[in-house]
Amino acid sequence: MRLKILVYLQIALMLLMCVPAMAIANTSNEITLSLSKTTALVGENVTASGTTQASAWVPLKVMDAANSILIFDTTKAGVNGNYSIDFVVPAGAAGTLTVTVGEGSNIDTGSLIVTGTPPVDTEAPAWPSGTLSGTSVTQTGLTLSWSAASDNVGVTGYKVYQDGIAKYTVSGSTLTCNVTGLTAGTGYTFKVEAVDAAGNWSIDGPIASVTTNSGSSSGGGSNTPQPVNSTTGEAVVNSDAGGKISLGSDVSVNIPANALTGTAKVNVTIEKVSGPQAAPAGFKLLGSVYEFKAGGNESYSFNKPVSLTFTFDPASLSPGEIPAIHYYDEASGQWVNIGGTVSGNTITVEVNHFTKFAVLAAGVQEGKPALNDIAGHWAANNINQLVSLGAINGYNDGSFKPDNTITRAEFATVLVKAFQLTSQDGKIFADTAGHWAKDYIATAAAAGVVNGYDADTFGPDAMITREQMAVMLVKAAKLAPAASETQFADSGSISGWAEEAIATVTGNGIMKGYPDNTIKPGGSATRAEAVTVIVNALNK
Repeated sequence: MRLKILVYLQIALMLLMCVPAMAIANTSNEITLSLSKTTALVGENVTASGTTQASAWVPLKVMDAANSILIFDTTKAGVNGNYSIDFVVPAGAAGTLTVTVGEGSNIDTGSLIVTGTPPVDTEAPAWPSGTLSGTSVTQTGLTLSWSAASDNVGVTGYKVYQDGIAKYTVSGSTLTCNVTGLTAGTGYTFKVEAVDAAGNWSIDGPIASVTTNSGSSSGGGSNTPQPVNSTTGEAVVNSDAGGKISLGSDVSVNIPANALTGTAKVNVTIEKVSGPQAAPAGFKLLGSVYEFKAGGNESYSFNKPVSLTFTFDPASLSPGEIPAIHYYDEASGQWVNIGGTVSGNTITVEVNHFTKFAVLAAGVQEGKPALNDIAGHWAANNINQLVSLGAINGYNDGSFKPDNTITRAEFATVLVKAFQLTSQDGKIFADTAGHWAKDYIATAAAAGVVNGYDADTFGPDAMITREQMAVMLVKAAKLAPAASETQFADSGSISGWAEEAIATVTGNGIMKGYPDNTIKPGGSATRAEAVTVIVNALNK
């Protein structure tokens, strides 16, 4: 019996000695790779995980049969040597892909078979009998409620517009929204649009006009200033009340409280200009030119932005023409494009000064046909704007292919053109020496906008990821770094080298997340997404 006990004790002692050894992190130089799946559809998420040295950087490459890099990403292993990288099977991928982690002689590889492309959802949500109403109205807020939109797959989110400007986004299961920060006694127009998982937005969402409650006189007999609401094109505005002045249904200005300088009341007017300045070449005037004045001064500057809303006739637009609000710069004698948010037959923009304003439409470049596959696309206006600038083109068949992915070379080229970077000699990588975009990549490299994967590799034909796009964009637009952290559901997947750039572009409203509150940092960017973030940056 004693012999058995001794044997058991020896076994237990050996097990205890083994436990610490089992808990020690991988200290060898060998890296391991395991894929969460061996077959996947285009667009599906795949997780690459394994072990390596503690706190070591782990590069990942996904290559096709021709050894072209489709995806490149890096992550840092934990203190126990474990690492994990999520990536999305990019559009255009087919056959067997090779997934490699590590570098030099310390690598491990795996195979991923692409089994096809999921059906493309091109049908946007619709509102066959959509309703929108405002309840619980106070002086400064209200609650909006609407009926659900219908979709062939499913609605994933709703966006609420206030006077033509997108203000709130909610999930697809939410049919209400609390609106705050309004001005007492002021009329507002709200609209709701729906989106599905494929990013298709509706265009026929319900609209409702709601006027907030007016303030009342205080018990002491002193009257609280009330916001004005005039449709005659003229009103006396109290600085601490603000108000809305419109000239019929053609144009209006919404002045927030305390936007006027000083404390005195100011007479605000909107007048239609007779004999206005001609539209620049390549543009046409949609409607009239309007002159806005405050206190009789047409160059009045505000303490904070006011919003202008113009009505135009969408039927007057030719294919490919883009409406945008412009102001006339008297000093230079030129019209200046300040963009605007289009909602149906209105376009709205925020400004901080008064002068002459008008809606102008820019057409496609002479000799170039209108793009034939962007009508109704959520990025159509942005695409047309960048095409009109000559920064990006469609294809020979007249298409733009907005939902196709975009390569690193293509994105670098568009950045150089859009931001008008001066052509100069720069880094020629081993894999760009004979590439069609060699000069553009060299110019971008010389400007400090792009870097290679290493000293010899740029990966011009690799699909650009959203986090790579963010880093390049911050450098091209020379944006000041944002101090705040991102709050997306997948923020933990953002590579360390891209965290500041993602925070900067999202903090400036240049790049947005998806309806499920993800940013998909390693996902391939589409041509429409690339165009949109560049246009947003140009308008900053």
